[in-house]
Amino acid sequence: MRQVVARRSGGPEVLEVVDTPEPRPGAGEIVVEAEAIGVNFADVWARMGADGKPPFTPGIEVAGHVVAVGEDVNSRHAGERVVATPYVTRGAYAELVRAPAELTFPVPHEVDFTVAAALPLNYLTAYAAVEQAARPRWRERVLVHAAAGGVGLAAVQLARRREAEIYATASATKHDALAEEGVAYAIDSRTGDWVEEVRRLTGDGVDVVVDGVGEDAFRKSLGVLRFGGRVVAYGFTSGITGPNAELPDLEQALAGDVPLLEFLSEARGLVGVHMGAPAPTLHRWWADLLAWLERGEITPRVDRVYRLDDAADAHARLHARENVGKLVLVP
Repeated sequence: MRQVVARRSGGPEVLEVVDTPEPRPGAGEIVVEAEAIGVNFADVWARMGADGKPPFTPGIEVAGHVVAVGEDVNSRHAGERVVATPYVTRGAYAELVRAPAELTFPVPHEVDFTVAAALPLNYLTAYAAVEQAARPRWRERVLVHAAAGGVGLAAVQLARRREAEIYATASATKHDALAEEGVAYAIDSRTGDWVEEVRRLTGDGVDVVVDGVGEDAFRKSLGVLRFGGRVVAYGFTSGITGPNAELPDLEQALAGDVPLLEFLSEARGLVGVHMGAPAPTLHRWWADLLAWLERGEITPRVDRVYRLDDAADAHARLHARENVGKLVLVP
């Protein structure tokens, strides 16, 4: 089968397609024939060396058909339409993908595989951030950073469901797309001071910040909260600069004094989330997402679709933050 491999860490150019043996499922695993593969910032971190010593294959979500089932797997069967999230083992940039059966989710026949590949990582992460942690109330102010990215757009749509007043940071070329998604106030993240702009627009700040960027170890986001506000942190993309830059030391980059007095006196909070919830919880969230998708309350936006051979081009676009929505690979 064909599979993308990085033989060394580095920029997008290290990704190449090679022929490898077909995988076989182990106990508790399935093999999925890929129809569409999600591209995520976690793949960029992996490509740059965050996952240890090469060679390795990036990719943590794939949509397709089950073609093989391992021992003790009763929840899935051959021919079933699924998305799979091999979050720990990686390897989704391939024609055939081995994944834990408990981290696979059913895909209805009416949902296109390209759309399905845009759902799990982005929308389960946004679910953890908005529905589980932030829980914005009607007309509360929600600021979403990197709002035109995959998780950012998902967070905007979930906040829109709750009838929040939505603020967003993104480059100016993406503001029209954000307005279509219900963003009331879009702020240019590449020029000027977004902190001052939030203060100018709101007067006293926002209630929720959904932050996957993490500027100044999330202190900037904490600084725009009003009383009772909360920052929900799900990523640290500000730690990735140029395509060939060295990865930051996360402990050092995120170190700093926790403003406990500020938290107490202003009833503020900082919550970290990711989509690594227990499998039964993820399946409950997935059922909610499918129901909202069917009702048109969420609509995954696919920015571009690339061939597997062009994975490096997809990474270059994601690394440059040029996408509006999800990037997807197809074999």
